[in-house]
Amino acid sequence: MLPKVAIICANYNYENFITAAMNSIRNQTYKGEIGLFVVDDGSSDNSWDKISEYYEKEKEKLPSGTSPWLYIKKIENSGASVARNAAIQMCHGWADIIGVLDADDAYHPEKVEKLVSKLMEHDEIGVAYADYENVNPDYGKREFKPHYSFVGLRTSCMVHSNALIKKKYLDMVRLPNGEFFDSRLHGPASKGFIGCTEDYDLWLRLSRVCMFCHVPECLAIANIHGNNQSSKMTAEIFMEQSKILGTR
Repeated sequence: MLPKVAIICANYNYENFITAAMNSIRNQTYKGEIGLFVVDDGSSDNSWDKISEYYEKEKEKLPSGTSPWLYIKKIENSGASVARNAAIQMCHGWADIIGVLDADDAYHPEKVEKLVSKLMEHDEIGVAYADYENVNPDYGKREFKPHYSFVGLRTSCMVHSNALIKKKYLDMVRLPNGEFFDSRLHGPASKGFIGCTEDYDLWLRLSRVCMFCHVPECLAIANIHGNNQSSKMTAEIFMEQSKILGTR
């Protein structure tokens, strides 16, 4: 039996991208069970309306007795880590593999199928990641990630945020407070220096309990725009977050 795959998606003010993100999961070629768990992080734009309308339309299409593939929730604005943790809680009892989808990105149709296939090759492989295409209104550029290296990961974040993770390994690196993504890096405790290293922090912790595998194919689109969290990184933010990352 193929593993059950949950894709978690934290959205904040990405009304122009969230529909494409949800479509990209609906259109996956993966033959096993797949669910998308979207948590809106208190958006102030029309994101929640778009998410809700999409949900209702998809629910109407379901044949009688069929389980839904889309689950949605709205929370008070608390940061990406808190929203992602909420999404994991929604799917934790069901999923075997958990993938991350940024709300302003989109998966290629074969992504889940190809990454799950790689994850299932060996029990020790806990994380699978692929290449992606950076797209802005003026150009597109493919981002080729290096093959995984335990040492290399400690000098640069070679793993794209839209990776797939075996749940059993994710459970092994759960923080003492119960979080999977550290809210100090992107949540209530970090409002003085909101950043984008919560993914990197998780990869560092996971690297101590499992192997990573790079699939050298372009399997996602990452949209570049003025509201990307990575564009807001400053030297001060980097120094604050380095204090936490340095303990991993």
